[in-house]
Amino acid sequence: MSLMILSLAAVLLQQPLAARTQAPPGTMPFDSTTKLITSTGRSIADVKSALEMYRRAVFNGSDADVLDASTTLRLRCHSLDSAAVFAARRVCRRCTQPNVQPPLDRYREIMPAVASVGSRCAARLASLLRKPAPGAARQLRSDVRVVGNAIVTGLIPYERRLQALREATGWAPPRATAVPRRAPRPGGQ
Repeated sequence: MSLMILSLAAVLLQQPLAARTQAPPGTMPFDSTTKLITSTGRSIADVKSALEMYRRAVFNGSDADVLDASTTLRLRCHSLDSAAVFAARRVCRRCTQPNVQPPLDRYREIMPAVASVGSRCAARLASLLRKPAPGAARQLRSDVRVVGNAIVTGLIPYERRLQALREATGWAPPRATAVPRRAPRPGGQ
């Protein structure tokens, strides 16, 4: 009798736990997509931060600082490539409301371009880092604008699509439309 009461109590105690661990239908895929979007965003932030460190080292640091900062940037670019490839495969295709799915699809479609930004950056820096130290540092110093511009301009389409997705999901308020300014009259009036 006591064994039956204990087993009944165990079943009753486990029921609420099982109900709590199950997510409401339709939220699990989008939750994992949200994590992928966040992870990709963190990788992009890491690349931008490493790019800033690289620029600072090029203009203010020693050759060793330049080599160290460029190695860090190369690793961050490689991580961005991996994160974007993973996100392109895993972002859900039909897990949200109809008004959110088109911006989510456009976001997923930009991931190969983001991966390309990361892979080109990593490959370029890796080829420069293969040279002997003094020559590599000199080349890295002269290449800082090329590498930086490729990253910044390559991520502009991503940022636009992310903003559209943020607005559609309600993660950010819609952008205010700017009122065009009149051109000044000749003569200063």
